[in-house]
Amino acid sequence: MNLWKKPKIAKNLKVILTKLRIFFPHEKSSCMDLIFALVTNYATKAKTAVELSLSKFFKRQYSSLFRAVSGYFTSRKNQTNRDKLRSDARNNIKSFLLESALEGEKRIHSFAIDITCNIKKHSVKAADRSCIYSGSIGGMSIGHNYSVICKNEGGGWMLPVAIDRIPYGENKYEFSVSQVEFILDKIPPTDTSFLTGDSAYSCNKFIHKLSKRENVAIIARMRANKAIYEKYDDKKEGSGRKRKYGKKSSLNKPESLPKPNQIDEFDEVTNKGDIQRVKLSFFEGYICRGSKDYKMSEIEINFVRVEIFKETGERKYDRDLWIGVSGKARGKVTMKAAYYEYKDRFDIEHYFKFSKSKLLMDKFQSSDPKKDEDFMLFGAISYHVLCKAADLLDDIQVRPWENKKKMNVKSLSNIFRAASISGVFDEVYQSDIKRRGIPDERNVRKSFESKANQPIMKKARDPTKLEIEIKSRFGKSHNISKTSLNTEQESRKNFAAKILEKATEIYDKINPVAE
Repeated sequence: MNLWKKPKIAKNLKVILTKLRIFFPHEKSSCMDLIFALVTNYATKAKTAVELSLSKFFKRQYSSLFRAVSGYFTSRKNQTNRDKLRSDARNNIKSFLLESALEGEKRIHSFAIDITCNIKKHSVKAADRSCIYSGSIGGMSIGHNYSVICKNEGGGWMLPVAIDRIPYGENKYEFSVSQVEFILDKIPPTDTSFLTGDSAYSCNKFIHKLSKRENVAIIARMRANKAIYEKYDDKKEGSGRKRKYGKKSSLNKPESLPKPNQIDEFDEVTNKGDIQRVKLSFFEGYICRGSKDYKMSEIEINFVRVEIFKETGERKYDRDLWIGVSGKARGKVTMKAAYYEYKDRFDIEHYFKFSKSKLLMDKFQSSDPKKDEDFMLFGAISYHVLCKAADLLDDIQVRPWENKKKMNVKSLSNIFRAASISGVFDEVYQSDIKRRGIPDERNVRKSFESKANQPIMKKARDPTKLEIEIKSRFGKSHNISKTSLNTEQESRKNFAAKILEKATEIYDKINPVAE
């Protein structure tokens, strides 16, 4: 029995899905079947990518699923210029996703950026694996890192507009900059873009280049031990370089901080229903230390200090949250806007969780990281289709045992469920199956060759450099004292004396002499 009425959204979905077919030059029908299978996976409950072939919308053999991922950009027989064709096809799809996300009259666009991982610990034939950090297991593993950018729609919604693997050896922040620039080049120059990231994106490499872009503001959490400086305004008389850095302050030392330009306090209700007091302090126009390649003396950063208190008045957290706002459009970001933008950034984690558990983001089994990357792109497309189908809930007929209020909430989980049990996708599904069989030259049974095991990529040590490190932890403290000594700058006698001096200092701290 159909528990759903025919919603008006069916026509709109058909338009979107028809547009999508354009971006698959080859294996068009298989690609669309794969998207339909992902969107309606609530009914199939596939746990692996190959199980998606069991979906009622996937009318082909399971092998067609892998052909869709590996051959959507060129013909099966073509073995030339494949990387270029693949790159062009991916860029076209990402442009479409961005266009879809930017629909509406808003002229200020908010983006969240983060890195997620694909663990391939036991995939010994997978290429380009390296040591990665996984938040899900809370430690190090082996696999690939992916840089993801999502458009923040508010209300917990994040629309992915870019998902790309970071090749081993490339700096992940410079890689993210290239992703961001691809997006910014397609946004009207009169629109304003906010880029929000965690503390990893407060580094000079990320801020320096993007700060030159017009109508862009970078909002990032600052490290607790960050040193900030006032701009030195006094004119230097005589010859020599003009001084740029004024008074120094440290974010983890409140006594060194200057007087804030503005303070605001307000109450807010948490998701658990508790009331907390939020105090925001605004520090405008400070600079940070840079390097030879990334000079930061001319890049002004506004800082927002966030202090949160319980109803009783005591501090909720031991450390304050510091948010830095840089870029030419930083003046458009108020301290409240900075606080809420960074707070909403966490919704990208919900996208990761949903995509990995429901859309099988990291479940594709392949030794080729390019195919893993392309399958994730199919997942991003499916996520967009689900978001466009949000109006499915408007015509829901809630079953007697269900809470109507909860089931009508436009959450992604509810829409995911609605897409499977409604008849809307049956209505818009188009099938044009052409039975081709498997040509002899493409028959896996005749052409199969076992692949060699691939090494885990590791950074090689420079044999020309010799460095001695002494690390020590004192008591229950998490602070580690680290000392590095350079043999090129010390004589034999001085070098030995310094090692002995440091070793004595550490020993005395660990075993203090009773007075």
